[in-house]
Amino acid sequence: MTDPLPAPRGAAPLSSLPPLSADFRAFHQLYRPAYVRWAELFLGARADAEEVVDRTFEQLAAEWPDVLRLDGPAGHAWSVLKRHTVEAAHARGRRAVVSDTAAFETRALRYAVDPIGELAESLSIYQAIRELPERQHDVIVLRYCVGYSTEETADILGISVPGVRSTARYARHRLKEVLGLDDGDRPEAERWDVAREVSGDDAQVH
Repeated sequence: MTDPLPAPRGAAPLSSLPPLSADFRAFHQLYRPAYVRWAELFLGARADAEEVVDRTFEQLAAEWPDVLRLDGPAGHAWSVLKRHTVEAAHARGRRAVVSDTAAFETRALRYAVDPIGELAESLSIYQAIRELPERQHDVIVLRYCVGYSTEETADILGISVPGVRSTARYARHRLKEVLGLDDGDRPEAERWDVAREVSGDDAQVH
């Protein structure tokens, strides 16, 4: 049995806050499932993930009028979720990295990075993804590990659809370079890779 997480500063239980607005309730209903899936990847336990997500929404509820005035409420909420997830991981003596390596055993991820099967195992892909810049890491995990479409990933991160596609392409190129996979000899594979990114078909393949 793990110790309870330390209470985040400035957050209050949802039950102690004033009546929640309809737009906050809609936001909560829309994003909570994705937030729980993300937090569980890092914390390794559903209960811990749900607790972190609840605390995330408690903070968002307390500052909701200010959140709505931001250009990107979803992007802000994502940053709050990630901060609480990192704090929870550290509180349990863990590194803030994906703890479930099985999440990297998807056909979509393998196709996106290593379409002709040059790598003998996925561990090297897992290690390379951990070293990606933050935005590239988030896009790769949401798109190819969790399985969200390009549009869903854009919505969760609070960025544009073209932004997700561009970030995914840069991340794939970076991963192939780090892993020593020769991208230049496979122009047809790259075109197919990009075509699948645009259509979102690869997000449905596991």
